This record gives sequence, structure tokens and C-alpha cells, in this order.
Amino acid sequence: RSFTITEYGATPMSTTKAPVDIIIAGQNSQMLDSLANDVIAKLEGTKGLVDVRRSWVFDKVENHIIMDPVLAREFNTTPAEASVELLAAVKGIQATQMRLQGFLDIPVRVKYSSQKIDHPDKLLDSYIPTRHGMVPLRTIATVHETNAQPFITRENLRNTIDITGVNRGQTVAHVTESISERLKGFELPAGYTIEISGTSADMAKGGAEMGKSLLVGIVLLYFLLVLLYKSFLHPVTIMSVLPPAVAGALWGLLLFDKPMCKPATMGLILLCGTLVNNSILLLEFIQEARRNGVDKNTAIQDAVRLRLRPILMTTVSTIVGLTPLITESAIGLERMSPLAIVAATGLLSGTVITMIVAPVIYSLLDSLHSLFLFRKCESGSFDG
Repeated sequence: RSFTITEYGATPMSTTKAPVDIIIAGQNSQMLDSLANDVIAKLEGTKGLVDVRRSWVFDKVENHIIMDPVLAREFNTTPAEASVELLAAVKGIQATQMRLQGFLDIPVRVKYSSQKIDHPDKLLDSYIPTRHGMVPLRTIATVHETNAQPFITRENLRNTIDITGVNRGQTVAHVTESISERLKGFELPAGYTIEISGTSADMAKGGAEMGKSLLVGIVLLYFLLVLLYKSFLHPVTIMSVLPPAVAGALWGLLLFDKPMCKPATMGLILLCGTLVNNSILLLEFIQEARRNGVDKNTAIQDAVRLRLRPILMTTVSTIVGLTPLITESAIGLERMSPLAIVAATGLLSGTVITMIVAPVIYSLLDSLHSLFLFRKCESGSFDG
């Protein structure tokens, strides 16, 4: 009847039917069919939306055998009795079993020959028992051909029909936004709903999950550093490089014309972990020097000068390793390239920021801490 060519694996989740999936839910299948036609007409001409199709249409041919109730009473038979005979004609009935010694019994079924039941009209030649004896079914019944729903799909115990599509030339977010605008104000009967699902819904759900994971990770990292350094200020110094580095990563996405997506959020998590390691190394060097009697400014200058080379080596090696992913040098890497772009550009800007911002924040917080202790000593509330 028709055919389409669709990219296999075009969605990030195996349970997602298509990049764009509009789910219409309700009870009556005929109403769902009508609403689907109206929605498809509304979507016509949507920029970036192609390959629009529906999950089912009424194209399954069914043959209904309708028994005349007056004649059924006259012959003293019922549809249930007739259906038993039809089942025996089509499926057959078990007449006996063939017994084989040492083997399971084999059932022997008796049914009409295939030539007698290869067309619905021929079923009317089947005989059914009545009070007047065996009579052909066509005496009291007729066959009506109808088109039916080929399969039933449900969502939360409600009948559904899916209208799917593919985005081309525009991001799925832009296409979904255009669809929402076109369907705004679309009137639905009572008890019927329309939901826009697909890749955009997966992205929203995945983004919320990844954002929550990122927040939990930052909070846990802060308290871990508090326990490690026994101070509430040093973790602030270490984590002060994260906001500027994240800003650099976002500029990287803009430069490479990539959207903010789940892989990009994963890249932010990777970026934060790497930059925190660099800050820890820098802070440890400063504190070790100060424990050996070096003054604060000299310790900071020596730390930046001596730790610059190993930090640059780590940064350059990481960026070089991510280069094939950034350049999408193999098929399929375009999906994960935002991760590499965020990690590489954020690391590049974050490394420079680490060598500037972290020492400045450390010096500022250390001066404030010293001033606080001095004021406390002057007020007499500090016991040395």
C-alpha cells in the first residue's frame, strides 16, 4: 500500500518511537482516528517536520457473520451454537488421540478442507444444528465485510494513537516548539488528551535528571573537601574555578554550533571533576609551602610557576584525546561530540582561570580570615 524509509536508531532511547511523537489518548477508536486526521492537517507545512505518519489506520479487513434474530428463533438456535460449529470448521475439533508406545499421545483433529473455507462466503455453507436438523448457515445469517483497527495501543489503560515525525534541518526542540504553537487552542472532546512526547520529552527528562545529579555531585564534593581540609573556606577556593569554566564550555557549544543536551551535561560533570583536581594540586602546594615558613605571596607565586607545567600537560593531553570526538571523525560520534566540546573548551578556559582566579580567591579569603581572627583577638573573645 505504501512504504517509508526511516533511519534506524534515530532516537536516544529504545522506547521512543520517533524524534517527534504526538500521543492522542481517549476511549473511542473512531474519535481517535478523526482527531489524528485533524492533527495531521494542523501540522502540514511545519518547518523542519518530515515523514509524518500515524501508528494505525482502519485497514484490517474483518468479516462479521450477522445472524437474523427472527430466523434464529424460528430454527431454535443461537449465535453461540453457530460459533461453535464455525470454530470446528476453521480450527477443527479433537476427535481422538493417536497412542504411540513410548511417546506422548498425538491429538487428531478433524476440520473442513482448506478449499471449503478459503473465502468468508464459503463459511456460510457450513452446517449448523437446528430443531429442523442440520441447515447451511447462509439460511439464517449473512457476512458483512468491515475495516477494523489492526492493533490496539494503550497508555495508562487508555486507547492511544501516535502521530510520529522526524526533524530535518532544525533541532527537535525547535520543531517541537512549532508543533506546540500549531496545536495551541486545538479543541478536544471531553476525556481526550494530546501529549507531545518523543526525543524532546526524553531530553527534558534527561536534562532534569542530569542537572539534579550535577547539583548533588557539587554539594557532596563541597562537603568532602570540608572534611578533607577541615575548613569551610578552602573548598570555596577550589570550586571558584567552576563557574568561569562552565561559561567557557557554553561558549564552546556556541562556537561549534551544538545544542545544550544530555551529553553536554555529562561533559560538564567531567569538566568539574578535572578542574577540581587542578585546584587541589595548586592549593596543596601553597599550603605545604606556608607550613614550611614561606610567606603567602611567595607561596602563591611559586605554586603557579611550578604547577603550571604539569597542569598544562594534563590539559593538553586531555584535549588531544578528545579531538577525534570533537571533529566527529567516525560515524555516530556526532551524538557524543557535545560532551567532548564542553570538556575540551571548558578545560582550556578553566586551566587559565585556575592559575589566575584560584590564587586570587585564596589570597582574598586568607586575608579575610586573618582580619576576622585579628578583630576577635582585639575584642578579647578569642582565646589563643
